Amino acid sequence: MHVVEIAIAILVGYIILLLLLEAVIWKVQPGMENGVTLFVTVDSTIVARKLYGFQFDGDLYVSSNHWFRKWYYAVMANPLVEVEHDGETKPCTAVPVEGDERGRVANGYKMGFVLRLMCGFAPRRFLRLDPRRI
Repeated sequence: MHVVEIAIAILVGYIILLLLLEAVIWKVQPGMENGVTLFVTVDSTIVARKLYGFQFDGDLYVSSNHWFRKWYYAVMANPLVEVEHDGETKPCTAVPVEGDERGRVANGYKMGFVLRLMCGFAPRRFLRLDPRRI
């Protein structure tokens, strides 16, 4: 029984650590190289979210690697977004990445084991940010 109690304590500790990390990332998304700011309209309010953006095959992508992804669901509900990247803000359409493209992007944007561990092994979801004309 002692082993089971230790295992449960480790699991509970891990879950608490994940919740704390997610809260910190949600509140204080650090500035980063290749960072993008995504502006999405939620209930008539424009919400900004700093994310890591990456180029792949000439397109700009962002990914949702965490369990708490309110911004992702907001973008899925309203894919017409504004994106600030490299000091320039432009209108884009966020397109969910699926199928073969998802496989290529996931292979091109690998996360190390430690980062996946820190994200609680959340399912990864990718969005391609296609520029649009106004």
